Amino acid sequence: MKSILLGLKRHYWRFFASIFLCYSALWTITESIAFFYPSWNLQCFITHLIFIVISVIIGIIRVHQPRRVTIKINATDTIINIYYGDIFKQHGYKAISVNEYFDSELGEPVSENSLHGMVIKQFFGGHPESFDRAVTNDLLNIPFESVQGKRGKIKKYPIGTTAKIVANGHNFLLFALSNTNLQTFKASSDLLTMINAMNGLFERSRNSTGGEKLNIPLIGSGLSGVGLPSTQLLQFIILYIIDETKRRQICKEIDLVLHESRFEEIDLENIQRQWI
Repeated sequence: MKSILLGLKRHYWRFFASIFLCYSALWTITESIAFFYPSWNLQCFITHLIFIVISVIIGIIRVHQPRRVTIKINATDTIINIYYGDIFKQHGYKAISVNEYFDSELGEPVSENSLHGMVIKQFFGGHPESFDRAVTNDLLNIPFESVQGKRGKIKKYPIGTTAKIVANGHNFLLFALSNTNLQTFKASSDLLTMINAMNGLFERSRNSTGGEKLNIPLIGSGLSGVGLPSTQLLQFIILYIIDETKRRQICKEIDLVLHESRFEEIDLENIQRQWI
């Protein structure tokens, strides 16, 4: 019902045009049949009522908003699936953005409402120690900068650094997307930083996913967002995935998993049409 109502709001003209065209077509067919077979008595109230019902159904189908679309990247065997759902319920690797310190303390350093915080809370029982151990073990050979005077972790990694960790049977690729203000703990990012972060994520994905699909949220839309509207942000991510895939395949299947709260902001039908 939500998809139908949103479709009526976005494409009301298509709804009424579909009803008119469908009714006109049915009427024309009926008139033609009635001309040759006048004894059939097709021109009655019930016939018109059936026409109206069929036309309205066709109109609803025409404006119904899809919750899932697929884009095939030309000249490759990679597909991008875009849909609304819970990224933690998807199979394959889940790309989760973190700050450059890979912080683990829930509260000011890491919001419980962020995907970063949800990973720690849901898959590590809210225990920073086990999360830190998993990250440290994977980033042993990655250079870092020690930042003294910072609360919590002091190892600062380059933007794009990606850690592969496993928790409760779930595979995660944690990639550094944002910079942290040491006084306020506010994480922030911008478009250039986001590009560098995705570079690191995709490079690690090429070497780590092993044929499994990669699940990506709407990067840059969270608490450390880059400031772009959701539709433009999604378009940019799709464009960058296509560009990187044509340079060198990331993996065969990439899912862009959108949060339900973005449903009214993003028109997936329009997104798909632009990439056909």
